[in-house]
Amino acid sequence: MICPSVRMGIRFRPSLPALKPTRLLPFLAAAVLLVNCRKDKLFTDDPVTLDFSQTEVLFDTVFTQNPFSVTKRFRVRNPNSQGVRVDIALEGGNPSPFRINVDGAAGTSFQDVEILGGDSIYVFVEASLDQTGQSTPLIHEDHIVFLANGTEQKVKLVAWGQDAHYFRPDSFPSGLPAYSIIAGLDDNGNSICETVTWPNDKPYVIYGYAVVDSCSKLIIDPGVRVHVHGGGGLWIYRWGRIEANGEVNSPITFQSDRLEALYAELPGQWERIWINDGPAGGDNKLKNVVIKNALVGVQCETWPGVPDAVTSQAKLILENVKIRNCSAAGILSRNYRIDAANLLVSDCGQYCLALTGGGAYRFRHMTVANYWSYGIRNTPAFIMTNTYADINGELQVRDIDTSDFRNSIIHGANNNEFKLEFNGLATPDIDFDRIMLRTDQSTSDLGFFPFQDRIYRNQNHGFVSVQDRDFHITSSAFGRNKADGAGPFLDLDGIARGADGLPDLGCYDYVP
Repeated sequence: MICPSVRMGIRFRPSLPALKPTRLLPFLAAAVLLVNCRKDKLFTDDPVTLDFSQTEVLFDTVFTQNPFSVTKRFRVRNPNSQGVRVDIALEGGNPSPFRINVDGAAGTSFQDVEILGGDSIYVFVEASLDQTGQSTPLIHEDHIVFLANGTEQKVKLVAWGQDAHYFRPDSFPSGLPAYSIIAGLDDNGNSICETVTWPNDKPYVIYGYAVVDSCSKLIIDPGVRVHVHGGGGLWIYRWGRIEANGEVNSPITFQSDRLEALYAELPGQWERIWINDGPAGGDNKLKNVVIKNALVGVQCETWPGVPDAVTSQAKLILENVKIRNCSAAGILSRNYRIDAANLLVSDCGQYCLALTGGGAYRFRHMTVANYWSYGIRNTPAFIMTNTYADINGELQVRDIDTSDFRNSIIHGANNNEFKLEFNGLATPDIDFDRIMLRTDQSTSDLGFFPFQDRIYRNQNHGFVSVQDRDFHITSSAFGRNKADGAGPFLDLDGIARGADGLPDLGCYDYVP
């Protein structure tokens, strides 16, 4: 490498006499002064206006006392050719519910943050809110102040803080998920039989699994919002019960605890509602309920620890239920009885409905619409089989008792969205009637499809908009006026069926 001094024509002798320290100090001082002068020339003292990728950071909504804080970021750019030194401060200081991190350093104020000409830095913001004692959301505001050579600019911070009921796990058994018992223990930790009601005062936030223990019951009032952290769910243990009593205009919602817009329709954010077997009359009921963005929406099954379990005597009753965006299945059943009316299950990564093992099913005015868009799906939207693999990996074959599916639509993006797969060791007793199917499987078996002229294969679904996930039907839909009028007499929206003749197939009746 050529020395810069040689390029300038300065000659050096091969050796120089050693410099005395008194001569060396002025030389070093001059060199430092020269470097500082050059560095200062990179930065301007003139007023500078910074560019921000956003001038308001919104957190909507943040649960108070949530141990998992939400972090957002924005970019600060210096549009000038010269650098600038900026003082940055959180206006509210230490008492603020917000915390900031500037270019990798945490704090509430930062001096002389250097931003070179045309360069940028990132500012990260966290919101960590305390309980307010209010049932309604409260707004929290603050600002981040940027001062660059006398020019002051601000970025606004806004968070809607919502108090909530929290359930955190206190049991961590091997081979089972971490859980807490929310119904079935007294204040001293002794097992009891009790009924617990969740009123609609504040949201309910679950970490791990919230368990309704044997012989206890959970009642959920209309309008309640249940938010589940990743990896968690609601567990109705054997002989426990749930009764979710939503209303058409005040449904109960189960979803993730991530409320940012990015997560609004993201599948697989939490695990499932898990319901185990129970006695006759110990039915579990979900009415006017929305379940979204889980791994499995509802998993109802006999306790896996009993490999040769018979079909549960308790039923799962579904009335006016919507299940969507589940990364595995909307409903996964094993050895269970299900009675469903006005059911919409859509957009699941494998199956919308997987009915396995033994069971007894009654489905009326169901719409299954699987247009999963997060990857390739090779499984049908609806599958029904009388087998399952038990906890030991052994194949179990069970009877399917008297079951019927009618006045429904099973459709989706694949050529085959309907599959029956039965083991001949047991003979299922099933009728499909007035059903519109997208399938390449035969439907000629009169044992399952006794009325061939009322099995409508591969017709246009007639949905208002698959792209917008609006599964109401249009005026020209094939399923218009093809239901039997046997009820339910109100559709999923609470609209009277058959106003212009016979009711329509699916969970929605056409409304002009």
